Amino acid sequence: MRKHAWRRNIAAVATILVTVTGVAACGSDDSADSGSKAVGFSVLNARDPDLAVMTKAMQAQATKDGLDLSVVDAKGETSTELTQIEDLITKKPAAIIMMPIDGKGSQAAAKRVNEAGIPLFILSTEFAEGAPVEQKSYIGVDDTEAGRMQGDYLNEQLPEGGKMIYLVGTYGASWTDRRKAGFMEKKNDNIKIVSELQANGDRGEAKRITEDLLRKFPKGEVNALVAHNDEMAIGAAQAIKEAGRQNDIKIIVGVDGTAPGVQAIADGEMSATILQRSAEQGQKAIDVVGKSLDGEDVDAAYKLPFKLVTKENVADFQ
Repeated sequence: MRKHAWRRNIAAVATILVTVTGVAACGSDDSADSGSKAVGFSVLNARDPDLAVMTKAMQAQATKDGLDLSVVDAKGETSTELTQIEDLITKKPAAIIMMPIDGKGSQAAAKRVNEAGIPLFILSTEFAEGAPVEQKSYIGVDDTEAGRMQGDYLNEQLPEGGKMIYLVGTYGASWTDRRKAGFMEKKNDNIKIVSELQANGDRGEAKRITEDLLRKFPKGEVNALVAHNDEMAIGAAQAIKEAGRQNDIKIIVGVDGTAPGVQAIADGEMSATILQRSAEQGQKAIDVVGKSLDGEDVDAAYKLPFKLVTKENVADFQ
């Protein structure tokens, strides 16, 4: 997965989007056959390159394991998520895998699954602890740890302190809130956040925001930029490069370890990313669901580790 170049990654995303649309459209039967291993999956936003990779891995693993996986794309909207989950429920799948968009807003969709008596599995993004949602298992990562790792890395790069821009994902989404909590837990007090803005995980939005901030903070006033995902980090890095600010904003850190993010580090446009093995998360989710449907006991949570990727080890991930 990490060996794909950016052009190939774009082509892969386009292919996956077509596949997602086709799969969702094909699963239109009113109900699944008795004893069927039909499984529904609601992906948060299939246009995100990292989630596209995850979805593709899930589809391949489901085919291998004999599961009939129907994928719907919530496109980052909780209203769409709810409608699509309700549609999946009418097909009476043996299980539903859900990637919650919002820790609170997505609870309505999850509760519909619970009310229908369908086993619910949560992938990659979590509900808050104590949320009134019944789930068989969580498969993914601890996003708080990703934030901690970003904080530790920044502390090492700026031992004397400095000033930074902080681009967060979407407030209320578990991955955003957890990554921020972990980062704030670890960041040294001598590193000051001069601006914290929400860019919704989007490359273009992050680029526009960063362009505005570079006009607000002239050379010498910002040392680093930390973003909650690689897409935002890449967009910010593009703005910094175009403004000729690479010499004073040398530290740009993302999360996910996408192929474009890893390439940006190799090209010297980003400093680091926190790699999460998205394909492995998707494969693990299918494995856990399959075992549960076969009557095996599964753990309440399966959390995969992160890995820090920098210019020193980036070649290992290309």
